[in-house]
Amino acid sequence: MCRLVVYCLLLFGFCPSSSALTLQEYLSQVAKNHPEILAIDATTGQYQADIQYADGAYDAKLEHNSFSRVTGYYDGLQAAQKFSKPLEAYNAEIFSEYRISAGDFPVYEQEYATLSGGEASVGVKLSLLQGRETDKNRTAMANARLKYKMWNEEAKLAQSEFYYSAILAYLDWAEALSYYHKIEQLVTVSLNRQAGIKTRVAEGDVAEIELLEFETRLLERQSALLAAERKVQGSLQKLRYYMHSAHLPDSQAMQSINASQIAWPKAFNEAIITSGPTKHPALTAKAHEMQVLKQKMRLAEVALLPKLDIEAKVARDIGSGPTSLQDTETKIGLYFSVPFERSQAKAKKSKTQFEISALEQKTNALQRSIDAKLQERLVNLSYAKRLHKMQEQQVILSRKLFEQEQRQFEFGSSDFFMLNNREADAFQAELKALTARINVYREALAILKINAVLDHAFIQQALTARVLNTDSQPGFETVP
Repeated sequence: MCRLVVYCLLLFGFCPSSSALTLQEYLSQVAKNHPEILAIDATTGQYQADIQYADGAYDAKLEHNSFSRVTGYYDGLQAAQKFSKPLEAYNAEIFSEYRISAGDFPVYEQEYATLSGGEASVGVKLSLLQGRETDKNRTAMANARLKYKMWNEEAKLAQSEFYYSAILAYLDWAEALSYYHKIEQLVTVSLNRQAGIKTRVAEGDVAEIELLEFETRLLERQSALLAAERKVQGSLQKLRYYMHSAHLPDSQAMQSINASQIAWPKAFNEAIITSGPTKHPALTAKAHEMQVLKQKMRLAEVALLPKLDIEAKVARDIGSGPTSLQDTETKIGLYFSVPFERSQAKAKKSKTQFEISALEQKTNALQRSIDAKLQERLVNLSYAKRLHKMQEQQVILSRKLFEQEQRQFEFGSSDFFMLNNREADAFQAELKALTARINVYREALAILKINAVLDHAFIQQALTARVLNTDSQPGFETVP
């Protein structure tokens, strides 16, 4: 087993197996409790708590107050309990109260006096102008829900960035490992050929300088193999970050992968065709942010209105006592105020108008940016596919030239210099075709990133859907 395979097994703790780590198996491990995903979930919980806190403004409450004179001419004492429940509509509040008193009160405190059984009352308060349509509490509740929706879209963006980087790391590893195996094959063939050349030099069939030339090329290939191994090990470190060791599959081997057989999820191709800027989470988040500003504008406009509140209350005393307290009592009260100088309210409204205008322009700029980036990547994907086809054709031609040169060499009508050149050209063509193939995946992945569809839910759906091998993918033949 080669040194690279040993390194892979030691690094990841895998048991030897002939199967390679597929993209689906890799993503299934990445999606399991990664710290970045857990951090996003925890932040979601914070916004849910903000909603609960805002709703708390309409919690019912029970109040109690009492007093008793311990010295002085009067000995009156009173106790009262009040239950109140705020309502969203009309900035209203319903309440009920029970109070009871005993003893004597001075004239200026006769409102505390009750019959022997106490006084029970019910009432309602509401706003008729300022606060009728909206108020700080209702705005806070609406904003908490809108900010939660905004965060859900931002979470999709964060998840999409995370999975984009994770999949890109997989593609980098697949390319590096496939690259390494191709160089390894070339070095193995060269080592086998070296023995034959030495024999022919010893027999006098070829000059010793050709052996020296061959060994120089062999050393270059061995150096390239070492560099390729270093690149594979670097890409493995990235995979180690995404595939945290606590969830690594014991049965998967990292020892081999063929870039031409990457199982690309069908959902990825479908998302390139169906997704677009109109569904972009960033634009949806901007739409929710606009609603927050409109809520703020409504509150600023309401603040310019006069304050007119009304309160109605019905009270009934129970028990014995003065006849003046025995009838049912109905009260209606009004509170009215007009701010003559409304500089702060006007300033808030004006500022909010500018914020709305600025957000509209930012949203337009964002949509244009997404459109431009998307079109650029679609063009790149088109050229990447065309280049891949050309490189595949180049591989076929280079192989034929090498095979013909090898036959001529065997018949003695060619030399090692030409043979090595043909072999190097064929090898470079294979490497370029490999890179071109991976670049098609990279460009497709970049489109998914721009559209921000690589969120956690989409990845889970893609893992359960069927996959496509590269050679049968529509993505390699047609441009979405």
